Amino acid sequence: MRKYRKLVGLLSAIAILLITWGCFDVITGTFVVSYRFGSADVNTYHDDFAMFYVDLTKESEWQKRKDDIKNIDNIGFELWITNNGLDPVTGQLFAALDSSYADTLTVRSDARLVFSGLTLPGGDVQTYVDWPGSLGLLVDVDALKKFAEKGEFAIYALTTTLPFDITVDSATVIITFTAGE
Repeated sequence: MRKYRKLVGLLSAIAILLITWGCFDVITGTFVVSYRFGSADVNTYHDDFAMFYVDLTKESEWQKRKDDIKNIDNIGFELWITNNGLDPVTGQLFAALDSSYADTLTVRSDARLVFSGLTLPGGDVQTYVDWPGSLGLLVDVDALKKFAEKGEFAIYALTTTLPFDITVDSATVIITFTAGE
């Protein structure tokens, strides 16, 4: 009976040690990075489109956890956009690693369409899109996640019709990550 108790005690101690040791290898958590732009951060080119540059590498949460990122769980936007024209237009967002595109043809051919279908009423009406609402307008989440993995990328705002007469009053890119050791 003593040998049995010693064996059970020894095996219990080993099991507790292995479980405790293994827990340190699987500690994970979710964190959020919100990258906000004001209208001064948005560049408008030739009155055809607007571009804002996302640089997650400047964010403290990203810097602390970038080497431990296991997954990008979700990505979306919070947007305030004003259509300065008289007619309604449909807004689109394209993403690319290159921030030097100078015309809409290049944006449409070389960047990835990641967000589409937002109707912006005409007549200087400001439209708000919250993060959950933006998720329903994403058309290529996987591509957007791949751009976010790089830490830096450009977002190009276009409309499906001309003239491009919108103002991106503010934009926030909201990304949730899972990180662990």
